[in-house]
Amino acid sequence: STLFPLTTLFRSGFLTREIRMAGFTGCYKGTPASFENILNNPGAFTGDATTRITGNEWNGAGWTPALDASLSGTVTNGTDVIVVRRMDSQGVDLVNPYSDSAQLFIDPADDSFANGDILMVTDCDKGSVFQVTNLQASGGKINVVHSNAGGYTPGNTNPQLANSYGEGAEVAKLDATAFFIAAGADGEPALFQRTLGASGGANAAMSNQELVEDVENMQILYGVDTDADGSANEYLTADAMPDMTKVVSVRVSLLLRTPTDHLASAPQSFTYNGAAFNAPDRRLRRVFNTTIKLRNRGVL
Repeated sequence: STLFPLTTLFRSGFLTREIRMAGFTGCYKGTPASFENILNNPGAFTGDATTRITGNEWNGAGWTPALDASLSGTVTNGTDVIVVRRMDSQGVDLVNPYSDSAQLFIDPADDSFANGDILMVTDCDKGSVFQVTNLQASGGKINVVHSNAGGYTPGNTNPQLANSYGEGAEVAKLDATAFFIAAGADGEPALFQRTLGASGGANAAMSNQELVEDVENMQILYGVDTDADGSANEYLTADAMPDMTKVVSVRVSLLLRTPTDHLASAPQSFTYNGAAFNAPDRRLRRVFNTTIKLRNRGVL
């Protein structure tokens, strides 16, 4: 087809929803003292539950901040990367006896977890993040075990949670998703997502999914609230951000192009990301811009 991908607006809507939900932690409204993360290296890309949004800006020679190792060599130079983290909105209620220090109990009918998944449990006042190391069916319930057995990645530092949970608590997967531009299956640029998942084994790993073909560039600006009124006072690139906790909105600009060349009578010239863009070919191009307000402040 010589047209822009018909799925682009739908997928961009998906991108919008994911960014809007950055920092979602269910009903959790606790304090840093009531939150625990027992993962090994809790600040790593795959298990960081306290950083709701991060970005990477290409500076002409490299990335600022530096790209996570899992993305290095994959992302197209000159484009931007955004990472959002949140608790999955499809939580599962705990069932009696709810929790002890080493297990959580859920109904088998609600089970959507696998060994190796990284989960977050909350009762609105407290929150805990851990990796599943076993799912044991017993007495009409599923015990969600989080031991510190070896061989799991990232694994847990210890087998016990300091927090305990009762009626009304829920548990859900911890989602970490990076959006970026890279070469697609056809060798042409595309919008990708890299998501956290588990194969039912011991490793919580990231995997790539091509979302929209023929997306040539993505540029991100972060809206900073400098006077604590909930609205952005200025928009900055990721490398200029003094504090990502001050971000209240995100501006995304996608540059789309047709898969077929020689459609325009001459190379197009227009403004993209505040600068003149002179097309190197005669493909048709279109700019898609959107500003997304963040709904959640994050765990901490």
